[in-house]
Amino acid sequence: MSDVTEQELYPLSTILRQVIRDALRDVFLLFVDGTLLTNPRFFKKIYEGKAFSASHRFENVASDSYVEMYFENPSNSGRTVYIIAVEITSFAQAWADLYRNNTVLSNGTEIEPVNLNFSSNNSSVVKVEYGGSYSLGNRVHSTVVPGGNLVRAVGEVVEVGESVIIPPDNNLIVKATNKSASASDIAIRIIWWEE
Repeated sequence: MSDVTEQELYPLSTILRQVIRDALRDVFLLFVDGTLLTNPRFFKKIYEGKAFSASHRFENVASDSYVEMYFENPSNSGRTVYIIAVEITSFAQAWADLYRNNTVLSNGTEIEPVNLNFSSNNSSVVKVEYGGSYSLGNRVHSTVVPGGNLVRAVGEVVEVGESVIIPPDNNLIVKATNKSASASDIAIRIIWWEE
């Protein structure tokens, strides 16, 4: 049996390193169904100019009072909307509820969606507003925002799944209710992509 030279081993070690690297990437970056983690996928949508964000800070929300953000994919949009996250942050403890199939009784103040690729001229088709009057539809998610102060549990990301798909002519309301004993600031942010 002849000895294997270092030159003959080099291609094998390179291949082995690549196999190990690929296996580790697959284990740590893939979901069970084989899709990549959300962040790389969402970053691609940001790069393509198809990702957006909308947010608003509600100041001095009284105890047991609530704020709402309305999010709609209009019937004539021609796009499907993929929500990545609904984020509610509060200095106070709060309830967080999500409703679908809502009715707008009177319009509120519109929020202009921000394209997360600042070099893109693409506009969002989504209508986002707050402060209107709404007839709530079906509650599809309810949770709590821990609240707190200093280094203790300030805010919460309210998740509505890995991704919520909103076809045209559908809407969502994010409702946050201050459950603390005093007034507090609450912020709501929604991030999504469209195509």
